Parts: sequence; structure tokens; C-alpha cells
Amino acid sequence: MKKKILIIIGVVILIVMIIVLIRFNIYMNLDKKYDQMNAKDNYYYYSETETTVMNYWKKDNIHKVNVKYLKGEGNLTFWKNEDTNEYYMFNEAKNKTYSKYVGNNGMMVENLPLTGYNVSSENRIGINLMFAINPLCTISSNKYENKDCYILGYLEEGSSKEWIEKETGLPLYIEFANGAYRKIHYSFDTVTDEDVKIPNIQEYTLIENQ
Repeated sequence: MKKKILIIIGVVILIVMIIVLIRFNIYMNLDKKYDQMNAKDNYYYYSETETTVMNYWKKDNIHKVNVKYLKGEGNLTFWKNEDTNEYYMFNEAKNKTYSKYVGNNGMMVENLPLTGYNVSSENRIGINLMFAINPLCTISSNKYENKDCYILGYLEEGSSKEWIEKETGLPLYIEFANGAYRKIHYSFDTVTDEDVKIPNIQEYTLIENQ
């Protein structure tokens, strides 16, 4: 009887280890695929929530982002050239203004959208292992707009669910607990020089930074 119990315990432990290993590999592979996509030098994405619309273009070392607020008159364009370290923010309101910065100042997005489960390479193994072991972290499969996705979530009130494309590791849809959402669409190798062209500064009034 004791031997049977030990065998059952061993089988259970083996099953748990296999499940953890599968989950760990899913998290690791999604991070790896995200890194590969984010390393590309030509991409565009469109992001929509119930309050904002974002258009983002990257070509080589030039980034351009436009953010429009659906409730109100907010309409901002950010432009950065990494080669020259030029960084501008344009206010597209009726009285057009712009500001010039040195560096980033924390306002410029310079990567593809991240999920709550993206982990930097230096901490990747340990944190993804914790995700895999944690029974509150959930992983399931489904389709979003006919694309195969993993649905990543957390069994806690107030947590969000994220539809991550299996092929690319990119988030396609995020559903927040309060009913809010974020939809994201991507295209690669489609951005032209015209797309990332800096707005005509002569049409704007310079606002000196404090």
C-alpha cells in the first residue's frame, strides 16, 4: 500500500513538472518571439481603446507617434531621430505648438506594445519560471480575428486578460476588469519615408521647455 501511495505521489509530481515545463516554455517562447519582432527596423501599429487612438511608425532609427484622445481635443504627435538625438512633441490643437527635447524624457514610446508578461532578458528565466509555477497564472488557447492566440490571465479580481498571438508574441487584444479594452493591429515592412516625416515646424509655435 505504501509503495502504491509513493508511486501515485511520484506520478502526480511528474505530471505537475511536465505542466510547469510546458507553461515555462510558452512564456519563454513568447518573449523570444516578441524580441525578434521588436528588433525589426520597419513597422507600424494602430492601437485603439475607448478613450484614445494611437498610430505608431518606425523606419530605421526614426520613430513617429500620433495620439488622439477621443474624449476632448487632445492630439499629440511625437517624433524622434535616434541618430541625431532630435526629439519633438507637436500639439495638433487649433493653436499649434511644439516643444524640443534632448533625449527621451519618458514620453516617447520606442518599442512594440508590451504585455504584462513580457520579461527583460536578464530576468527572463527566473520570472517566467515563477509565472509557470504560480497556479493563479492562467494560459489557454483561442483565436482572435482568426489568429491563433494564447490568452494569458491571472485569477485575481481586477486582473486583465491578454490575447497574445502565438506566431509573433505580440498582444492583439487586452480586456481589462473594468470593461475597458485595447485593440492592436500591426504591419511590417510597409512604412515609408513619408510616413515618418517630421511635421512642418514652420506651422507651429515653439514652446520653450522649463
